[in-house]
Amino acid sequence: MNTVLLALVVVLALVLLISLLIMLARTRLTDRLLAVQLLGTLGVAMLLVLAVVMQQRAFLDTALVLVMLAVVVTAVFTHRQRGGKS
Repeated sequence: MNTVLLALVVVLALVLLISLLIMLARTRLTDRLLAVQLLGTLGVAMLLVLAVVMQQRAFLDTALVLVMLAVVVTAVFTHRQRGGKS
């Protein structure tokens, strides 16, 4: 079971690397935002799998913080796209 989960973490890390390359290659801001959201989602997935494999609650807490940061990034980006000043 742990071998399968660790293989899943490796696959997620590869997808994370590919999405990081896409984020760096794209010039449009919306494409970059989507890539950052994908990075956050993949990071959370990796942390959740690692929490199960290693039985460490700290990974769950870190995943929760990462989700909250992703929400804040999306809100700030949306606000800036609408021309918000505050």
